[in-house]
Amino acid sequence: MQLPSSAKSILTCLVLATVLPVSLLAQQVTLARPAAPSLKKGEKQLFVDSVMIRSKQGVTRVVHPAKKLEKPVLTAEMPWEVRIKDGVIDKRVNIYGTVMRDEKSGGFKMWYADPGSVLFATSTDGIHWERPILKINGKTNETDLHLHSASIIDDKFETDPEKRFKAVGNASKGVDNAKLQRLKDKFEMVDWYRDKDHRLYYAAHSADGLRWTVDPEPILLGCDTITLSQDPVTGEYLAFHKRQGDPRVVGIRHVFLSVSKDMKHWSEPHPVVVADEVDNKATRKLKGGTYSEYYNLSAFPYAGQWLGFVTHFRRVEPASVLFGDDGVNGQKRGAAGIIDVQLVTSRDGRHWDRCSDRSPVIPLGPHAYDAGSIFGLCNAPVIVGDEMWMYYTAATTPHGGQPPEKQQSIARASWRIDGLASLQAGEKGGSIETHDFIPEGRHLSVNADVSKGGLRVEVLDADGGTIQGYEKESSAIEAKDAVKLAVRWGDVTELPAGVPIRLRFHLQNGDLFSYVID
Repeated sequence: MQLPSSAKSILTCLVLATVLPVSLLAQQVTLARPAAPSLKKGEKQLFVDSVMIRSKQGVTRVVHPAKKLEKPVLTAEMPWEVRIKDGVIDKRVNIYGTVMRDEKSGGFKMWYADPGSVLFATSTDGIHWERPILKINGKTNETDLHLHSASIIDDKFETDPEKRFKAVGNASKGVDNAKLQRLKDKFEMVDWYRDKDHRLYYAAHSADGLRWTVDPEPILLGCDTITLSQDPVTGEYLAFHKRQGDPRVVGIRHVFLSVSKDMKHWSEPHPVVVADEVDNKATRKLKGGTYSEYYNLSAFPYAGQWLGFVTHFRRVEPASVLFGDDGVNGQKRGAAGIIDVQLVTSRDGRHWDRCSDRSPVIPLGPHAYDAGSIFGLCNAPVIVGDEMWMYYTAATTPHGGQPPEKQQSIARASWRIDGLASLQAGEKGGSIETHDFIPEGRHLSVNADVSKGGLRVEVLDADGGTIQGYEKESSAIEAKDAVKLAVRWGDVTELPAGVPIRLRFHLQNGDLFSYVID
């Protein structure tokens, strides 16, 4: 739902005042109020941003850290997942990939990776995973997709069953100057590309998600991490990726976006999540902290808008500040720092804003398996009952760690449904007033924790006056913690129909996560 902002209305008035003849102005022309937009029946309205909010007082937006399991859900334990080099054991699996849940069976599918290939796992509960023997590469669960950071979607818009699944990822296929030039000719900003490993991003498609065809021509100038999303309205593909060396940003790790309608022709990439001085100041509070970077963005449509998990990399120099040395087993450490996950929001998937105070939505610890860093996440969460689950790459050491001290596993984070952020009020209470809208539904429910406080809802007309019968005093909501609490006013359970209204929430000692009108 797109709401007209007060700034837009003011600008419209100023433009009209500039162009209307003086004679018309003398007649005191009355400008019509913009029509209130409709609020879709059953579409949740979250409080992760203020787009829907006309005003608020006495409340604070709070990011809620994820709940975690005591152990990872998947570790490197099969012979093909464990590498041994010069006697050093390297146990790493990661989930830059994808987890999907079957709508009918409730079963889970996971595409994850070891240092060499994309693997496939299944689960009935999302916690205990099995590795089916695919017989694609011997008696293993390896697919034939050999892309780093492979990100996969089930394309609901695709009509060709052979291309049902889409993927993007990076590959280093050696020097091919003709191929590289063909790619550069498609874009404007290309002179920065100096990747020593000759990495480029490629697209792939598959009928079953296991046997893949990788397009021979690369789609984007590359680095290492990329995440694929799809616009649920237009069907367009969104590739959030890293461009190491792009002169428009400071540092080598920031998130860029390119959009395509066919997975072959991509728009000029532009930066969408870039560290700023607020991030840098936070990083400099660490011992040895220098500046911030952003590793990758997992972005997904949710409740009529977009949400994203972005990995915040706080650089520390020298590496010995974190590790006590600058190398291990004769190998110099790479860029050192710690990485956790923040929440970002968008209304179109193209333009992104930070949420609240930028506190981590997936912090490090308290368990050893992710006490060091979080390297990446799958490209979208899964909804399980009244919870949201997100799978991520957990590391025992900060960035710059080396095996065997560094181990990577796949872990699960969870929140209540719509529970990534809330508006919170204390003992003195607070209020939130929405913009005008015309509800397509009639029955209002809220997702809230008011078990130690209270919540009342007042219904206003388009002029801000309370509608008779919908006063704050007559509002009745159970004082409990639940993802769906019905709102009524005395014996009245339905909102006014067919007219613009506003909602004014009065909250005390509690959290308001979302509301919905069914």
